[in-house]
Amino acid sequence: MRIKLLENKLNTTLFIRNNKGTLITSNGEKLLKYADKILEIIDEVNEEFLPTKIDSKLKIGATQTTSASILPKLFTLFYKENPTTSLVLKTGKQEVLLDMLINSELDGAFIFGENTSSKVKEVFSFKEEFVLVSSIRINDTSNLTTPIIVNSDTNCPYRKLLEKWLIYNNSKPTTIFEFDTLESILSGIAECLGISLLLKSILPKNNNFFVYDLGDEFNESTIKFVVNKDIQINTFLKSFISIANGCIGNSND
Repeated sequence: MRIKLLENKLNTTLFIRNNKGTLITSNGEKLLKYADKILEIIDEVNEEFLPTKIDSKLKIGATQTTSASILPKLFTLFYKENPTTSLVLKTGKQEVLLDMLINSELDGAFIFGENTSSKVKEVFSFKEEFVLVSSIRINDTSNLTTPIIVNSDTNCPYRKLLEKWLIYNNSKPTTIFEFDTLESILSGIAECLGISLLLKSILPKNNNFFVYDLGDEFNESTIKFVVNKDIQINTFLKSFISIANGCIGNSND
C-alpha cells in the first residue's frame, strides 16, 4: 500500500507486478539511487548531532594485586570520560596475561618486573611500595620465626620478591602456606597464620596489621603497562593511557 501511494504521488510505476513476482522499473532504479543518497545524508546528520551509542570494549589485564591497588580508581576515571565504553578486567598469572596480549585477547596489561617478550612494548610505568605485613609484632625482621604466606603460583612476581628478600636477610621461615587468592592471603594474615609481602596500597583501611619496611633495595618496584607493539592503539586505549598517565604513570612515549 505504501509503495502504491508513492507511485501515485510520483505519477510513475516503480514496480511491475506479475504472477512470477515483482520487478523494479527504470524509474524505480532512479528513485532507489535518490533514496540511498537521502539515507546517507540522514546518517551523516545523526553522527554530527546525536550522541553515538558505541558498543565497544576495552580489555585490560592485571594480576590480582594490581587489580586491587589502582584499577578501581582508573576505571572510575575512564568511565567518567567514556561512558559508552565497556571495561573488561581480566585477572590471572602474569605469563597468561602476556600470552593473551600477544594473541590480541587484551588491549593492554599491567606487569611487574622485566618484560621478557619482544612482542610487547611498555607505554608507561609507576612505582609501588611493598611492605611486610603481619598481625603480630615482629621484633627482628632479619630473623623470622613466623610462617610466611605466598601465592601458590611459583612464578608469581610478588612471591619471588619475598623469596629474594628472605635470602638477602638469611631468613628461613618455619613454614610456608600457599594460597590462590589475595583475599585468602589477607585472611591468613588477619588470623595470625603467617606474614606476607604485599603492596601497601591494597591493605584494608582500619586494619590491625603491623607493617614493616623491607629496606631500600626491596621497598619499591616498578609496575609497567604494556601493549602489543604490532597492533595500533585505538581511541579508547589512548584515553585510558592518558588518564593513567595523569594519575599515576610516567610515560615512555
